[in-house]
Amino acid sequence: MTGTTLFGARGYALQLPDGTPFTLEPLSPADAARLGEAIAAMDPWRAYGYPASALTRMLLSHPEGAPRFAFNLEGAVVGAAIIHTNWLRGPYLQFLALLPEAQGRALGSTFLQWMEHEARASGERNLWVAVSEINTGATRFYERHGFSRIADLPDLAYDGRTEFLLRKRLS
Repeated sequence: MTGTTLFGARGYALQLPDGTPFTLEPLSPADAARLGEAIAAMDPWRAYGYPASALTRMLLSHPEGAPRFAFNLEGAVVGAAIIHTNWLRGPYLQFLALLPEAQGRALGSTFLQWMEHEARASGERNLWVAVSEINTGATRFYERHGFSRIADLPDLAYDGRTEFLLRKRLS
C-alpha cells in the first residue's frame, strides 16, 4: 500500500494518551480558510510573511498522492496536516500546524505515531519532514520523535534562511 493509497482512507479515528478521541478527516473549504488565517498569524509563517490566502490555497489544493487532513478535536477543527505519500522511499510531512489551543495535548505526537505506524505497515523505509531554522520548537519536537537532521537547505524558502531536512529511518 504505497504511493497514492497510503493514507488514502476518508478519515481516521485516533486517541490521545489521556483517552480523548480525535479524528483526521478531509478539510472543508470553510475550515481551510479559517485555519489559513489563524496559521498565518503563527510563527514560522508570520516571520516569513506567508499570507493567509496562500496557506488557504495550499490547504484546499488536492494533488494526487498528497492528502490533506483536518484535526477534529472535541467537535472543533484545530489543525491540519499535508502528507506526500511517495517521496524518497517514504512519506514526506509537508505541513503540520495546530492552533495554540490544541498545542501541548499530544495531538502532534499521536499524529506522528500514527503516520509512522501506517508507513511501516506499508513497507516504507523513511519518514521525512523539513523545518525552518527559526522554528526551533518544531526541530526539537521532531528530534524527540526520532528524526535526525540530514541536510541543510540554505535559501530554499527565503533568501538568508535555512531549512533543515530531517529523516526518520523505519528500516
